[in-house]
Amino acid sequence: MRKGVLIAASLSLSLFALPASAEITPTPTPTSTLSPLQQYAIDLEVYRGEFKDYKIARGIYDRQLIAISLEFNRALERASRDAKILGKGAASRANLAAARAQAATVRDLAVAALGTPPIPPLPPQKPQMLNKFKSQSPQAKKKN
Repeated sequence: MRKGVLIAASLSLSLFALPASAEITPTPTPTSTLSPLQQYAIDLEVYRGEFKDYKIARGIYDRQLIAISLEFNRALERASRDAKILGKGAASRANLAAARAQAATVRDLAVAALGTPPIPPLPPQKPQMLNKFKSQSPQAKKKN
């Protein structure tokens, strides 16, 4: 009988202990919910930073394109000058055409090595305002 009471007591205590020994999931941390205007303000600041970086990258890209273009024009001028020195023969015209083609090839390879131009970031969308209902009060009509 004493063993039965002990077993019953231990079972009842173990039943109370089960929920305590169960794995407890952590409570989720509260996330801050921002209003649409506050989120827009944050997104706008991020956009401004990205746009600033874009302008710097685009300026570098444009300066490199200008340098390539200037070198191309110099190569064309050199080829033209050399062709004038050689005279008006067929050989000088062929040399001029070959020099122009070579300059164009070098220019195209240099532009291809630059890669694609930087892409501007997209601005954040403004939050839509709630429709405000206007009161349907009678308005005074204008007399002509």
